[in-house]
Amino acid sequence: MREPVSPVPVLCLSLYGSVGGAERALLELVSGLDRSRFEAHVVLGEAGPLGPALREAGIDAQVEAFPAPPLHRLLLPWVALREALAAFRLRRRARAMRARILHCGDVLGLLLLLPSAWGGARVVYQINYLGRGPRPLALNLLALLTAAEVVAVSADQRRLLEGGTFGLRGRTRVIHPGIDPRAYEGGDRGAVRGELGLAEGTRLVGMVSRFDAWKGHDVFLAAAARVLRQRGDVRFVMVGGALNASQLPHVARRRAAVLEGLRALGLESAVAVMDHREDVARVLAALDVLVCPSDHEPFGMIVLEALAAGRPVVASDSGGPSEILEHGRSGLLFPTGDADALAAALLQVLDDPALARSLADAGRARVREAFGRERYAREMQEVYARLA
Repeated sequence: MREPVSPVPVLCLSLYGSVGGAERALLELVSGLDRSRFEAHVVLGEAGPLGPALREAGIDAQVEAFPAPPLHRLLLPWVALREALAAFRLRRRARAMRARILHCGDVLGLLLLLPSAWGGARVVYQINYLGRGPRPLALNLLALLTAAEVVAVSADQRRLLEGGTFGLRGRTRVIHPGIDPRAYEGGDRGAVRGELGLAEGTRLVGMVSRFDAWKGHDVFLAAAARVLRQRGDVRFVMVGGALNASQLPHVARRRAAVLEGLRALGLESAVAVMDHREDVARVLAALDVLVCPSDHEPFGMIVLEALAAGRPVVASDSGGPSEILEHGRSGLLFPTGDADALAAALLQVLDDPALARSLADAGRARVREAFGRERYAREMQEVYARLA
């Protein structure tokens, strides 16, 4: 009689305790793993709402506080020393868990896992955001030293990676994240609309994103100004706030710049601004259209979530959204950065209820068929199994 096989411990590292798109993807992944094969443990670099959400899903989540500075600050000796000490604390924790597989989604995570990888654990690096500047350079070095497997969340991220690296070409597999669509169905449409004081019949167009230069807030505001010239029954909302601004100060600066642009356009009465929200399903339920105007959004969890909530989506034609949406069927794509084209697409959806319903229905089916949590976990488990 064969002895039962114990599940393989997997340590997943999250720098942040807040819940943005990458953290929601991590939560979906570890919740969908086959627990008879893989036992997920998540180590968080800070306390925050992600920890309770993981524990509610039955996932072991522990905090191992360490700084998450911009990469250029690692050149400062005292910052580098703190990171090195944190890396060896993580190695002790990984050994205590007997973790054979380590999973991270940030370049700094690769650095923090370097001693553990040298100790024999196998590292899966998931590219959630490649970025520019020192990030690709650091990724080249650290991935070659650390990562046994490299996974990109979209074909666009893989293309950017392979165009800007010297040792990772041909090593990167694309695995699109997925969600449990049931979590976004049947939300309370009136709750957030009530917070905004919207009159009955007001149409609401929104974007849900932290403030960052490539997220497209300027394009969203410019398109809003154009739509408002033709439709007086439409209001707009930007939801997201300066997420992780303490570690990423440029996010707070970007938020201030966007709000200054909003005032310059005279849109204060027509465009509401809400801080980061954990109740994404409730926010989506309030919208009539979700906009993702990013310049090369790495993937776009919010696009999946809006489709699952039955909301028409209009997104720029670069990055992950162009791989999620089938233009004209499950969503509309517009040329990246083109505010006139975005305004025209929004008016097309707002002026044609039959089109809006068709896009919503096809979008919901698209998520169920191609972007479910089970498919996401299964494909990632295939990577883990090769390493285990």
